[in-house]
Amino acid sequence: MIAIHQPNYLPWLGFFDKARLVDNLVLLDNVPYSRNSVCNRNKIKTSRGWEWLTVPVHHRFGEEILEIETDDSGWEGKHWKTILFNYSRAPHFDEFSPGLEDIYAKRWTKLAELNEALIRLLLDYFNILTRIYKASDLGVGGKGTALLVNICKAVADGEYLSGAGADGYLEPSVFEKEGISVRFQQFVCPEYPQRFGEFIRNLSAIDYLFNCGAKAWF
Repeated sequence: MIAIHQPNYLPWLGFFDKARLVDNLVLLDNVPYSRNSVCNRNKIKTSRGWEWLTVPVHHRFGEEILEIETDDSGWEGKHWKTILFNYSRAPHFDEFSPGLEDIYAKRWTKLAELNEALIRLLLDYFNILTRIYKASDLGVGGKGTALLVNICKAVADGEYLSGAGADGYLEPSVFEKEGISVRFQQFVCPEYPQRFGEFIRNLSAIDYLFNCGAKAWF
């Protein structure tokens, strides 16, 4: 089974739930970058409620995700200080913070490379052993559903796991013509212990990791 997903910044639990269900995960880095998306930002919880952690980027219309460059403004240190300030007293922070601290200690010029590093680290922390590919390395073309089908064929998988939100535009018949069946992920973020009062859903997976550790949410 295969899943295909853009390489988001500090993804939510649903991303990693999809990854654990498949054998192969393809990071869709060769499609146009969308401004104000979770490709360069995600939510964490603070004493004031949820807040965005946003990576500042330089963006020209039509650029693919793999081309997007980050701003040289010292945001890496600022993001780490924000994470440290809000999660240092969480039960599992000391266990899982060193790897993240190492990533934020580096200067990242390419957004896709940063996101891939974070995704691989969190997959390791969650003990998810799914094989990772980058779409840009597969040498396939197409747009929309055709691109997804071509990626599936390149990785030689017979079943595609799609996010539930894609059922409005995905064309399963195009997959089926190529002998690829389609399943839709069914995921609802579980309620778990958090700091700072009332529970907030759909934050970056680091919120779950620091509060609950690497135990399974399923």
